[in-house]
Amino acid sequence: MTDLNNSNVDDERENAASGGNDLDAAWAAFEAEHRDELKDVAGSSSARKFERHAQRKEKEALLNVDDLTADSFAHGNAGARSRGPRDFSGSSWLDTDEVMDRYGEDFVPPNPSIGPVNKAKALFWILLVVGIAGIIASVFVPALTGFLGSVFGLCALLGAAGLIIRHRGHRQTRTDEFDDGARV
Repeated sequence: MTDLNNSNVDDERENAASGGNDLDAAWAAFEAEHRDELKDVAGSSSARKFERHAQRKEKEALLNVDDLTADSFAHGNAGARSRGPRDFSGSSWLDTDEVMDRYGEDFVPPNPSIGPVNKAKALFWILLVVGIAGIIASVFVPALTGFLGSVFGLCALLGAAGLIIRHRGHRQTRTDEFDDGARV
């Protein structure tokens, strides 16, 4: 670890009245002694780059906490409109029933209808599920494990292969390159 060196030995502090003049004189002596070196440093490309960077940072408009008013964080008056993320209606999402009653709109839940079930797809799903369940169950019948495992394994393979073959890729369902397949 780095040890911090105390320039004031034994916690002695400089006298503020005499220290101010001594520091100014010491700084002036330092500048006079190293005038050429300081001029070289000031003219270096790093110094110019730093100066340009400092000027750019000064020009940037930074948001300061003093720029915000108190009502940015909390309501000042009860009648004032707030500016929060969900305050476009002045109510919480927890008050959904009251909002719906206030505007007289009745909520109608969606009524999804399942269209005609594809029989071939249903058959392949049944084969896959029965095959997997049969493979697991055949372990409990040691005398017939080989035969039952083969039969149910064949069912699982046929079901999985049928589902893979019947699967329509994303290219057939997309309308353009920006369509990710999500549907409402």
